[in-house]
Amino acid sequence: MSLQNTQNEFAEMILSGYQSPDLIKPACNILVHKNNITASLIRTLHETYPLIAKLVGNDCFRTTAENYIWQYPSRSSNMHDYGEYFSNFLVEYPPVQNLIYLPEVAKFEWICHALYFAADQAPLDMKLLQSVPRGQLEKLHFVLHPASRVIKFHYPLLRIIDLCNEKISGTINIAEGGINLLIIRRELDITLVTLTSAEYVFLNAIQDNHSLSIAMKAAVNIDPDFNLREKLMGWINDKTIVDLTITN
Repeated sequence: MSLQNTQNEFAEMILSGYQSPDLIKPACNILVHKNNITASLIRTLHETYPLIAKLVGNDCFRTTAENYIWQYPSRSSNMHDYGEYFSNFLVEYPPVQNLIYLPEVAKFEWICHALYFAADQAPLDMKLLQSVPRGQLEKLHFVLHPASRVIKFHYPLLRIIDLCNEKISGTINIAEGGINLLIIRRELDITLVTLTSAEYVFLNAIQDNHSLSIAMKAAVNIDPDFNLREKLMGWINDKTIVDLTITN
């Protein structure tokens, strides 16, 4: 048997629980590897999703993580890559079906995790912006910082976070509404910036690679007093917007 075939069979044994009497002797040794890998992946998920662990409790989280691992085994040697589909898993996982806000919390935590390891980028050179001919402005596309994400949440995420961090007590009415957020890494810290509806549609259009003209129209449609110059200068100065391109 080739090394590649041996490695594939070993991986299948770990993931499925099937024990080959010829590959590892005694066959029970496979349980040692399986338990070590499972424990390592559970620890990784716990570190990535601490809010979920607080919301459901450690015992429930461990069981949930174990079920996730069997359905979504690790396919990368980099542990930072593991856990991307936890939010999707929670949508269908029966024991937490009544906690309808959990998938959004998990989505938030994965975004923060991914942004922490995203690339950095230098600020936008204002001379580059000033050099754009006035007739080309409609073809102008801005670029958000690679360690940023604009997203709409349908539940009161910030209050849920405060509850988990014991900044508030009591209960939260999840029907009270959602929030628009810019999640961005500044230096080594993840920063949460609440956005108005107009700010959200503008930055979301930029995030989707729409032109300045389209983004502006979307924002003004919500807020006729949207001050483009003021907003742009603020987002350029704080490195939310870091680059620009002009399309043909």
